[in-house]
Amino acid sequence: MLLRRLLAAWRSPDWQPPRQLRPACVLTALTLLALCGYGTYLVAGDDPPVAGVEVTGQPAAATVLRELSSRADDPRPLTTAEVFPGTEVVAGSAYRVLRVQALQRCSVVAEGEVVPLLEAAGCNQVVRATLRSPDGRYVITAGLLNLADSAGADTVHSGIKPLLDAEAGRLRGLPAGQGTGGLARDNTQHGWHVRGHFLAYAVIARTDGGKIYPDDPIARQILSDLIERYLRTSVLDRRAAGCGDAAGC
Repeated sequence: MLLRRLLAAWRSPDWQPPRQLRPACVLTALTLLALCGYGTYLVAGDDPPVAGVEVTGQPAAATVLRELSSRADDPRPLTTAEVFPGTEVVAGSAYRVLRVQALQRCSVVAEGEVVPLLEAAGCNQVVRATLRSPDGRYVITAGLLNLADSAGADTVHSGIKPLLDAEAGRLRGLPAGQGTGGLARDNTQHGWHVRGHFLAYAVIARTDGGKIYPDDPIARQILSDLIERYLRTSVLDRRAAGCGDAAGC
């Protein structure tokens, strides 16, 4: 705001500062521009994420989140208590948890050429759950795949879509009773993203067995809620902060 007023005054034909003050005005403007650029860098730069907010008085103690770049540096296995500790997941909306499963064989959650893709990336564990959307019209299997390192996770991330497009493989849903049979069929939609050595993914189907189109706004919001807001942020932020299974860490 100060910079905007200064520049507006500088451009005004009615403002004529004394000649001896003009170099100081130019220096002030350049200093403010430099500070604005530095602030943008701090927001958008590559510094480690920090958890903690400033409150009235002293700032809250900040926790630097680990990068989670490899299983060698992050050896603790995932658990169902860590990833899906309750009977619902709250991420924008509340999703009812129908079934939870932890496996040490990633081949169980994939088909076709996705299986060797996961094996090559050192996948040794998956924790997944099947959930129902708040309106009851969709069921979703969402989970985390534990890969050897971030390079392997990136390879899986970029390799899944070509296989889906070629119908050469896919990630499988986990049926969990009435209304979830669509997860075992081909008319599902997928979403996935990486963080460190983890791949967060979701498979979504309609409870009536109908086709989900790629531009379905509700399905897209559900995938965003569960992959981005819950798995990549809520769950993995706790892990990166060094928390165990305690949700309140």
